[in-house]
Amino acid sequence: MIINLQTSLMEAPAKENILKVERSSPVAVLPEYETPEGSMFLSSLDQMAPAIVPTVYCFDRSDANVVDVIKQALAKVLVHYYPIAGRLAKNSRGKLVVDCQKKLGVSFVEATADCVIKNLGNLIIFDSDVLGKLVYRDPMEHILEVAPLLTAQVTKFRCGGFTLGIALSHCMADGVSAMNFMNAWAEIARGEPLSLVPCHDRTVLKSRLPPRITGPYNEFVHISDVSNMTAFYEEQQFVQKSFHFDAEKLAILKIMATKDEQVTGSCTNFIALAAFVWRARSVALKMKLHQQSKLLLAVNFRYRLTPPLPDGYFGNAVALPCCLCSVGELIEEPISASAGRIKKAIESVTDNYIRSRIDYLDMYQYEGFPLGTLVITSWTGLEYGYTNFGWGEPTFGMGDLLRETCLFMTEGKEKGITVVLGLPLSAMNTFEKLVCDLNEA
Repeated sequence: MIINLQTSLMEAPAKENILKVERSSPVAVLPEYETPEGSMFLSSLDQMAPAIVPTVYCFDRSDANVVDVIKQALAKVLVHYYPIAGRLAKNSRGKLVVDCQKKLGVSFVEATADCVIKNLGNLIIFDSDVLGKLVYRDPMEHILEVAPLLTAQVTKFRCGGFTLGIALSHCMADGVSAMNFMNAWAEIARGEPLSLVPCHDRTVLKSRLPPRITGPYNEFVHISDVSNMTAFYEEQQFVQKSFHFDAEKLAILKIMATKDEQVTGSCTNFIALAAFVWRARSVALKMKLHQQSKLLLAVNFRYRLTPPLPDGYFGNAVALPCCLCSVGELIEEPISASAGRIKKAIESVTDNYIRSRIDYLDMYQYEGFPLGTLVITSWTGLEYGYTNFGWGEPTFGMGDLLRETCLFMTEGKEKGITVVLGLPLSAMNTFEKLVCDLNEA
């Protein structure tokens, strides 16, 4: 059984220095017209996500005015998405807000590359060296009150193609919101009106007074690194790879996930694939049987609230329901049992769960993801193929994955799901073998 495996540039040292890029100095792009001032509330979900997320959009063709079109459209779209032109600040409670009066704008860079785009290899996942040349990172980004909330770099290649590299603060947007912004930017570049007007009222996700916490929440349970994975990650090269599961392979996984009728009702491709990846990754990392393992599932809850969030809500609206068990339980039970755990966790995301979790986050500081945690995020529903600035649909890619992150993505017009993750080299080799023979996972 052959699975299409795509290797990142990290495993191709000969290609690491193939990309030479010359950049202009960054310029600040401001909204074209006056926009609201004051400060904008950030929810507890926004507060826990100050990381910068780099992404790259690759286009096969362009013309001489590509930079001007994208730059001018950015100034126009910032009128609608004006908080992105501001800066983070802290209020009297020490909570982050967006200072919309401090309009320092978006850092915009023009660049040229001395090669053709196809020399980059896999456009789904980039290694740090290439990503760092295609995405401009502000040298002050570690200072929250100074760092731009968005940077943009247009890089033109010898073949006539170009890339648009983006670095966006996760405080501002989750995947759905980021894609809505990018597609609005592209619509304006094409001379079209916005198809979706953003909603900036994040107080709809404000914590309740008094808080009503109805946990417990397994995602906040501390787990110890009894398997010494810390040393594993420190001693070996961290490798990023993508694995494509076509319709046939997904059908096999669904049969495995529904065997023994452990899953009641429908079993989606996401559930079946998540169950497989959770188990295979745990085996690949050689976790001890008594090691606790957490699986967090990023669930978009926009339509799970009562009433649903407004269309165009711009912010973070993702819950992280958790499956928690020992590795011994995970690998000894059939995949159908793991799938059952995942389905139950996803179904637990109700209005009460979301409101209670927001209350919890407002009262207690989130300490991040301990080793032994896997966070699976599905971007298969994101419409990054619509980010057409006038030169066709892009290929969408990223890199610099966190060690606990796994992404499910679509890949151009190919059917199926592409799994993207990073592991220590020997663990990745084991994971790849398990992927090549699904029945051994």
